[in-house]
Amino acid sequence: MKKKLVAMLLMTAMTCSALAGCGSDAETADGAENAAEEVADDAEADAEPVEVDEDGKVDGLMYAEGLPIVDEGDYSFSIFCDDSSSTGEFYMMDVLKEQTNVDVDLRIMPYETATERLNLDLNSGDYADVIGGWTLSDSMILTYGVDQGVFIPLEDIFEQYCPNISAILDLPGVREEMTAPDGHIYTIPYVCGDTTVGYSPWINDEWLENVGMEMPTTTDEFADVLRAFKNQDANGNGDPTDEIPFSTDPNNKHLEAMAGYFGLPLNKYGFSIVDGETVYGGTSSQYREFLSWFNGLYEEGLIDLEIFTQDSATWEGKGNQDMYGVSIAYGSSEFSGEVAAPEKGKFSALPVLNADNGGVWLRDTPGNSVYRTQAVITDNAEHPEIIARWFDNAFELENGIGCSRGPIDVVVFKEGDGYRAIDTSTLDEETQEKVSWSNLWPQSLPKYMPIGFEYIEDNPMYDEKKNLEEYYEPYLTEDAIPSFWISLDAVETYSEIATSIQDYFNQQQALFVSGELDVDDDAVWEEYKQGFEDLGLADYLEVRGVSTVIE
Repeated sequence: MKKKLVAMLLMTAMTCSALAGCGSDAETADGAENAAEEVADDAEADAEPVEVDEDGKVDGLMYAEGLPIVDEGDYSFSIFCDDSSSTGEFYMMDVLKEQTNVDVDLRIMPYETATERLNLDLNSGDYADVIGGWTLSDSMILTYGVDQGVFIPLEDIFEQYCPNISAILDLPGVREEMTAPDGHIYTIPYVCGDTTVGYSPWINDEWLENVGMEMPTTTDEFADVLRAFKNQDANGNGDPTDEIPFSTDPNNKHLEAMAGYFGLPLNKYGFSIVDGETVYGGTSSQYREFLSWFNGLYEEGLIDLEIFTQDSATWEGKGNQDMYGVSIAYGSSEFSGEVAAPEKGKFSALPVLNADNGGVWLRDTPGNSVYRTQAVITDNAEHPEIIARWFDNAFELENGIGCSRGPIDVVVFKEGDGYRAIDTSTLDEETQEKVSWSNLWPQSLPKYMPIGFEYIEDNPMYDEKKNLEEYYEPYLTEDAIPSFWISLDAVETYSEIATSIQDYFNQQQALFVSGELDVDDDAVWEEYKQGFEDLGLADYLEVRGVSTVIE
């Protein structure tokens, strides 16, 4: 049984090499900013006036300004991205088609398989005109953009044709964040207000009440609650064997974040922040203490046995059957099956455990984020300026509202200087399905809403994330881990090292939690640490500008 589990764990280990938001390198950031200024100066000097014909078109195809962008049937492009929409159809894509006359061929892949498929496409040369979603990473921008030219520079196109994107780039710090070390901008910006707490554990209040327990505040109390969930028919269906006390989002496990209960919260790459400094904690005593504690829960049968092998559909399916007492997720609705409502649902944020004894949670963002790897235009695209203008139009305010909340005059209505959002439950069932959040827009692609924008609410929904942020604020690290760009001379070697170390971190975590490796055995732990060194951890951290390793 254990050999089979080892094989399954290794087969399903994550291979993500995304780097954004995982480290800092002030020298690299300054270099990128200086390079951006040099490129901008050169572009301004070399810029040629755009020739517009008597019909107002560039190259006889694209209208230089206004809508539509092209005449009907004259242009189409393809987008590859990952998404979890149940229908694969998106309301706002039809709206944008009507506005622009541009046809879009969406090539949607599930997140679990999107990275593998993208790598195959890039290796074969048969890739889409636009590649977007969470499959992209800084290392891919550097490899396929800076190094190979598969992803094309966009700053000149933005300046000529994209007033909305240009305005976004001019927001404080955005242009610097978006600019690669060679001074070019390869991606369409995705800038938004963001939560200070991303993924976190949510606990079932109804189960707590059913088993007569109080909200836990320490790791010992938490373990006692999980035991009660397992043994006392916590969901009240008469079957005392179908409860799963603890699980997590398969694609965003964030188990290492709970090392914060022991004093050092980690992100999924093993990094933390201490006194404003990004540090590496993947081999720390705090992380080891977490693994030992969590392995004990696993050995007691308190952890989902499929925690390292299930896909999103399985996780969500079990949650919809009221089988979870606790799960890590971005929000409880992702696994509970509960829809937004004016009143709080049956799940609450689990407190930061051991908060009175050094427990802390990692701050994810300062309250806003610049996602710089959400969409690129490739060298397979004809007329990339049309594609850029299509995205620029999607960033118009009312289109941004449609992508984020719901279409104008269906879900959101102009009212004076503001916008009123109605209660969608008043719509017929078919319309509700069409305008549900996941069916509005491929949510892994860039969209834009002004930071701080607020709706006039007809029927305000309970804001689970806002309440979570307020609850966690006293227990968050002072700073979030800043993002960084690696230096150009490290592009060729860095990606391979980063991927190997990330794979190793994930694989070993699974083996320690499941008991395949004994985390309490000093010799085993030393071998684990040596494995990082053999993979090039020192070089990895040097490139990242991280000088401190927490032991």
